[in-house]
Amino acid sequence: MIHPLNRKTLFTDSSAEAAAQVWSVLKQHGIPYQMKTVNSMAMNSVHGGMPHSSMADAVHYVYVIYVRRRDYARAKQLIGQ
Repeated sequence: MIHPLNRKTLFTDSSAEAAAQVWSVLKQHGIPYQMKTVNSMAMNSVHGGMPHSSMADAVHYVYVIYVRRRDYARAKQLIGQ
């Protein structure tokens, strides 16, 4: 397990496919990772009077991948960032 005080955010995106590519590369190279899926509707719980139809195209999930701080530089290089 990666301790929250010893981790760094490697990847944040709304694409499940992109997240899968990142964790596949990390897994292939033996780099431990932690993934968190955040419901973006929960992040924006106050919609400011926006009609529901305006929110229909909104992103619903954000994928966040963390790695240990000591693995960050190598992981970043492996995923091409």
